[in-house]
Amino acid sequence: MSALPERFWADDAWVLADAVRAGSVRAVDLLDGVLDRIATVDPALNAVCFVDPAGARAAAEAVDARIARGEDPGPLAGLPIGVKELTPVAGWPETHASLVYADRVAAHDDTETARLRAGGAVLAAQTTASEHGSVSFTNTPLHGVTRNPWSLDHTPGGSSGGAAAAVAAGIFPVATAGDGGGSIRIPAAYCGLLGMKVTYGLIGRGPGPFNSSLTPVRGPMARSPRDAARYLDVVTGPTLTDPTSLPKPAAFEPGLGSGAAQEGLRGLRVAWTDALGGFAAEPAVAAAARETAEALVDAAGMEWVDVAVDFPRPGMSWGLLSSLDDMAWHMDAIADRLDDVTPVYRLAYESVRAMRPDVLLKAIRRRAELCAASAALFEAVDLLLTPTTPTPAFAAEGALTGTLNGEEVTLFGLSAAFTAPFNVTGQPACSIPAGTVAGLPVGLQVVAPRHHDAHCLAAGAVVEAVRPWPRLAPPHD
Repeated sequence: MSALPERFWADDAWVLADAVRAGSVRAVDLLDGVLDRIATVDPALNAVCFVDPAGARAAAEAVDARIARGEDPGPLAGLPIGVKELTPVAGWPETHASLVYADRVAAHDDTETARLRAGGAVLAAQTTASEHGSVSFTNTPLHGVTRNPWSLDHTPGGSSGGAAAAVAAGIFPVATAGDGGGSIRIPAAYCGLLGMKVTYGLIGRGPGPFNSSLTPVRGPMARSPRDAARYLDVVTGPTLTDPTSLPKPAAFEPGLGSGAAQEGLRGLRVAWTDALGGFAAEPAVAAAARETAEALVDAAGMEWVDVAVDFPRPGMSWGLLSSLDDMAWHMDAIADRLDDVTPVYRLAYESVRAMRPDVLLKAIRRRAELCAASAALFEAVDLLLTPTTPTPAFAAEGALTGTLNGEEVTLFGLSAAFTAPFNVTGQPACSIPAGTVAGLPVGLQVVAPRHHDAHCLAAGAVVEAVRPWPRLAPPHD
């Protein structure tokens, strides 16, 4: 039995899992290393809000025992994983990052976390999020400010901010995340990671209600496309409690082997835009993303197509339909505790309470308009490339407005303008690291038609080969 690699925290998740499966690294030693990283690295970041050392050790010991018996624990064997605090794990806090639920404990695992366990993963700790996933920064009355490991003065994004900060700082090799308007892709872009939002329904939800807004999906916060692919191969598939869930697709990881990613993309038609729904990326961010896009298209042998990319603004439809679903499950709990929730969540409550039927009907029609615009675009192209966010990360404490190209914009325009439309349409999209602007990471977003998730991961693999990115934020390398 060899010792844990000296800099194990910089290794990809699949490398560590394969080492555990092969018996060259013990799962308990890997867990001890991760627990030590939490203790030494997280105090500056505030990315971890709950640790389960006893439960994680029992799981790691069970993995080692299976390997000793000659069994295969699964593709995520012994891999310590951070779980976003919006995803239930039996016996852990189930706070939804809100003071209102500060004392609640989850009664069961979510389907995603149950599948991770079955795949051999060790659920080690919980990562911070914005309250109910409602904003693109991570700062709550319950847990305070979570900071970006590239620069502690900046946010890691949200709502999966703790997940991104922890993976980029080398605390976890991979973490669970979720994306209802960019909550995987935005933090991935801000922290220099690969974040994948799958086709809506590909990861079935439950036990419990499926999301009636049809926008949020679960998924991985990862350092590499292969890590994301292996994670998705474990957690995708339908559930009996989710009528929108889809059949399990063919495995993603084999398609990322030597030459396979390029072959899968060769000849595809590609469009580019750095302006969407009335918002344009800052010039330096657009230039960095475009440079990475050019490298991707050239290396994969794809074809640029000059086509207009014209989407209506999704903000009202996306925001209102998301608020409706949230309030279906939380309105009664917060009605008498509005002073305990964040201003954005209070606004969601008040907007639903005061909602007029004509506004709701307009939101439903806007969703149809967005889907029609996307369908028309993807008749002409196979992939759409954009900057992931209009700007790099902003202040760690967060803000509800900001400056974009010299104009005051809402938080939506500042961070989610390029991501949220594809939650409304249910399409797969990923953020790939695209270098830095003023010392902060930015991302290239790759959007594909529904059910073509493999194209997004393949694009990540091609960029990784021709423009490799830092595996960790430089202060933690």
